[in-house]
This record gives sequence, structure tokens and C-alpha cells, in this order.
Amino acid sequence: MTSLEIAGLVSIILISAFAIVAIIIAIPLFKLINKIKYMAGKLNESLVPIVEKLNDTITNLNTEVSSIADLTQSISSIVEQLEKVIRLARILITSPIIKIISASAGLFSGLSKAGAEGKKKEDEK
Repeated sequence: MTSLEIAGLVSIILISAFAIVAIIIAIPLFKLINKIKYMAGKLNESLVPIVEKLNDTITNLNTEVSSIADLTQSISSIVEQLEKVIRLARILITSPIIKIISASAGLFSGLSKAGAEGKKKEDEK
């Protein structure tokens, strides 16, 4: 055998060894790729409904928050109206009471002066 034939045999043996190593590595690699593809498909199947449910939940939550904001504004408006009514009631109630008290004080003052003058006139007689 010539050196050329020996080099050819060595190269064929090396190429065959590399091919066997490549096949040994490729089989688990293809299995891994198929498992990843299968898991991605399952994840896609289960993730899409979850995301849709999450979207619906967030939409409902936004609606509820909006209604709570409207309710808060309504309560604020009611409180403002109630404050106005209380101020008006205070004015309507306290003004006549003050007038009655001042008129009563004036009446009592006048009666006491009239009583004192009457007593003086009786004492002088």
C-alpha cells in the first residue's frame, strides 16, 4: 500500500468517525428540538386563553374603577349640596332665634324698668 492509499483510508476512517459522532449528537439534539417545539405549542395553547381571561379581567377592573370614580364624584357633589343646606338651615334657624332672644331681652329689660318705676311711684305715695 502506498502512502496515498493509507492517507485515503485514514481520511475515510476519520470522516466516518466524525459522521458517527455527528449522528450520536444529532439524535438527542433533534429529540430536544422536538420537545421544545411540542412544549412551545402546548404553552401557546394554554397561554392564549389565560391572556384573554386576563384581558377580560383588566377590562372589568377598569370598568369598576371608572364606576367607583363616578360614585366618588357623586358623593362629593352630595356632600357639597349638604353643606349648602346646612349653611342655609343655620342662617334660617339662628337668625329668628337671635331676634327672639334680643326681643325677649328687650322686653324683660323694659318690664323690669317699668316694674322698678312702678315700685318707686308706690313708695312715693
